[in-house]
Amino acid sequence: MDINHKLQAAIRFQKEGNLQEAESTYIDILKYDSNHVASLINLGLIEQGKGKLDEATQFYKYAFSIDSNNISLLYLLAKIMQELNQLNESITYWQKLVQLKPDGALEFYGNIGNSLVQQGKFDEALNYFRRGLEISPKSFQAHQAIGNLLIRQNQLREAKLEFSKALEINPNYQSAKVWLTLVEKLLKGEDIVSFNYQGTPIKFKITGKNLAVEIANVGGNFYELPELEFIQQNLESSNPVIIDIGANTGNHLVYFAKIMHAAKVIPIEFHPEIIVTLEKHISINQVSNIDLSKLGYAIDQNRGTSFIKEHPAKDLSLTEIADNIINGIEVVVVTLDELIKEKVDFIKVDVQGAEIKALTGAKNLISIYQPDMLVEVAKSHMKDFRKFLETVKYKSVKAFDHGRYVNFYIKHT
Repeated sequence: MDINHKLQAAIRFQKEGNLQEAESTYIDILKYDSNHVASLINLGLIEQGKGKLDEATQFYKYAFSIDSNNISLLYLLAKIMQELNQLNESITYWQKLVQLKPDGALEFYGNIGNSLVQQGKFDEALNYFRRGLEISPKSFQAHQAIGNLLIRQNQLREAKLEFSKALEINPNYQSAKVWLTLVEKLLKGEDIVSFNYQGTPIKFKITGKNLAVEIANVGGNFYELPELEFIQQNLESSNPVIIDIGANTGNHLVYFAKIMHAAKVIPIEFHPEIIVTLEKHISINQVSNIDLSKLGYAIDQNRGTSFIKEHPAKDLSLTEIADNIINGIEVVVVTLDELIKEKVDFIKVDVQGAEIKALTGAKNLISIYQPDMLVEVAKSHMKDFRKFLETVKYKSVKAFDHGRYVNFYIKHT
């Protein structure tokens, strides 16, 4: 067999989008040479493109067992482990990349630092961001990463200095401008931001504890605006009844109620501090079509009790529930089938990795009313999510990729 000729043919098929033929050709090569690294990597890329990250990882790791110094392969493994939230393993690959490709150390240190932030290891993360600055003193991205970290530690003045340094290096760095605005407002005690969306006035409170959402609001937008606009454009029901599971502080709720003119929005949220801000947003945006009777519950596949688990990165939007949390706040856990006894047109699910359990506990509601849904799915749960879709006869209409998770707009077939 002329392996090089076969490989070039497979690569051509892959580039043309003829993935079935490409796969078949790569497999032919592997039958002849089971250690052919390029074929293993490209099969991994095909699987990853399909959203099958577990399968892709198997190909990459097998290739890694053959060629552990392959820089392109190490990069793929570091990124995919990050997306699967396997952060320690991801860090190991980034560290090896630093050794093999020192000229890319700035990027690699940044990724290590970001992974450490997600683990709550702030001092270690800061060390890696600082090492990045030693390599590249003009890295405005490193200054911003440090500023972001300092906000999480409530060191607002120090954070302001880092964002200012980022803007000194790159005055057009829009992201740093928004972060600087956020921290300046917090320092001044100005906790309300206002903007207009399609001529409608919107207001949100900022706390510095819900950063992923609040930075979008400070920038004059709804968080996850592409998803919200897609819902509005594709939901066939007018004046829908919407369930907002994992409502957080109400970013999506305000859009549903004030922009989409939902007949009713039913937020479900368990965190007491978040609920206070949610109710504040309902008040300052003067929306009245909200049913607050389901607040205080968490959603799962069975009834019971659990505890609030704060995220190590100190971001309220990432809060979860977990058993056996010492001195944790107890929360009542119910199924959606138990909690909701009325017709619904749309369900948003954002439950920080418990999405399959939440959906399983809503099978009756889904079967009876067949609502469209937006579901946040951890990439490590893709296989289970695909199985669930088959079970309830739903299909994915649109996917919004956010790195470690994907928001899927799904509807009944």
